[in-house]
Amino acid sequence: MAKKNIIFVRIVGTGFNQVLKCHSHDIMGLPAGTYHKFEMDNGSTIYINDFGIRSVTVADAAEDLN
Repeated sequence: MAKKNIIFVRIVGTGFNQVLKCHSHDIMGLPAGTYHKFEMDNGSTIYINDFGIRSVTVADAAEDLN
């Protein structure tokens, strides 16, 4: 099985500033709004509604997010 690439994502918004280590980031347009979909290292998937998100920054290394 091929090893998946790791990306680092910083999400900044109303009341939060979080860095995620994940395999992918996709944007999904749904009738209820726009969602950010993250595939995590342990196989789980996180969906975050874009309400309150000010910026999403994606980088190949954590230090590149600063």
